[in-house]
Amino acid sequence: MPPKTSPTLLRLRLVVLNDSTPVLDMLCRWLQQHGHHCETALLADMPQAHEEVGEFILKHRPDVVIYDVGMPYASSWDLLEVIRTSPDLVSQPFVITTPNKRKLEQAVGPTAAFEIGGRDAELRRVLKAVENAARRD
Repeated sequence: MPPKTSPTLLRLRLVVLNDSTPVLDMLCRWLQQHGHHCETALLADMPQAHEEVGEFILKHRPDVVIYDVGMPYASSWDLLEVIRTSPDLVSQPFVITTPNKRKLEQAVGPTAAFEIGGRDAELRRVLKAVENAARRD
């Protein structure tokens, strides 16, 4: 079956960052089936995450970054904030995902994060958010 692509967007270059290999693979497969290109990295494989995540993003120059805020939620959120406010990435569009939105918001307050667990409806919301974020750039 040919990949599905949005009629209004070109193929997007995406960076997908997550702590779970199965979620990373599932999300990337979903996005690729919809015509987008993914570069992926396990956050757990980046011991110097403050530097390595930013370098990874800059190396791949994505249209949108999909960043997963996992446990421990507060420190994962803090890392995201450091990365998003670095001078080189301040204008980089991000879509934030999490395995448990309720727990994330208990730790950091209200967010626009998308909870993903593999259901099609969740993946469609992430896809729509990614394409919307790319349009704003």
